[in-house]
Amino acid sequence: MPQQNPRGAGRPRERGIRSINHELIGSSEGDGRHKPPTKHEEKWLVSGSIGSRLWNKSAIGTQINEGTLLTPEEVLFCHWHRHLPLPNHEWLNENLLEDPHLLHRAAAMNTIREPGDLLILADASELELNIESWGLRWKRGEHPTRELPSAEIRWVMNSSEIKWEELYEWARSVQKNNRMAEILVVDDEFDVTAYRLKITTPEGNLKTPSDLEKRDYDIINDAWKQRIPSGDGFWIPLDTEKMPLPQLGVPQASGVWLAEIEQLWLESIFNSNTLDEISKIYAYLLENGLWPRPGFKYGCRWRVYSGELTTQHAPWLIVPNCESPKNWNEACLAARLAAGVNKSWLCAMEIDNEICFIELCRWSPGKA
Repeated sequence: MPQQNPRGAGRPRERGIRSINHELIGSSEGDGRHKPPTKHEEKWLVSGSIGSRLWNKSAIGTQINEGTLLTPEEVLFCHWHRHLPLPNHEWLNENLLEDPHLLHRAAAMNTIREPGDLLILADASELELNIESWGLRWKRGEHPTRELPSAEIRWVMNSSEIKWEELYEWARSVQKNNRMAEILVVDDEFDVTAYRLKITTPEGNLKTPSDLEKRDYDIINDAWKQRIPSGDGFWIPLDTEKMPLPQLGVPQASGVWLAEIEQLWLESIFNSNTLDEISKIYAYLLENGLWPRPGFKYGCRWRVYSGELTTQHAPWLIVPNCESPKNWNEACLAARLAAGVNKSWLCAMEIDNEICFIELCRWSPGKA
């Protein structure tokens, strides 16, 4: 039998479990017991002193003359954490029939509010925010009456499809308002993983194709004309010490081995061939002074350096949009692997004839 730690050290936490307190359902007399909320159009009205406290201390709900209005997920949060009774024993059943994602939204809200951060839902905020945003987040200790929000938030299911161009436009809109763009992913056991999206531009300090002179291209072109097929690429007889653009290819057997994408880039230089999206991203990386190397070991197209290979580890893992994760299950794997090797995971895409990058990273509510 496995040994048990009597103190429970290292014991796995219970994930996503929040129970209904059956002693807090309906109206009942008792010291300090609150009255349950009542239906008010599409929301639930909490009247009396508790309604005022919910807003003044925790910024929950929307204030009206009669009290504070709560959405169903806010009712559940207040039931779990503010001793608010549910209206009746059928309340949860009836609301789930109307809204199958109620428990998932409640789990997402709980993830933000339980550590002390504030979440104001979009329809309760007087501030301008993106139409795709679920709500606004304030840091622990802040309040909407005193400070501006730190972030805009969306929630999704772990199986939800990802459209990176749409996420990019959303994140760009959020950053223009000086807010962070954050995603809450709810999985099938109601555990929530939080991500932050950043619009970024990786830059390096290496020689770029634009820095080369004609004689440099002549050296590369002479070697390219002598290319020999090798695997899925070509080997060219060019001493790496004489290579004008060291980022191009991989040194091998006293020459340089070129992958298919490097072949496409060279043909665009020497023959004016048109580049596809992946090749355009590769060309952009070179022109930004970066050194892209194969990222197979990290499950991506490239690992990318900002300087010489011998002076640093690659700061970025970059995936073209056409090879990017298609849902949040896949994105979670990519982000976790990148975090495990201390690298930033970027999705690269072409939008309006420009190469753009969006970074996906984990974050912890209540800590940053």
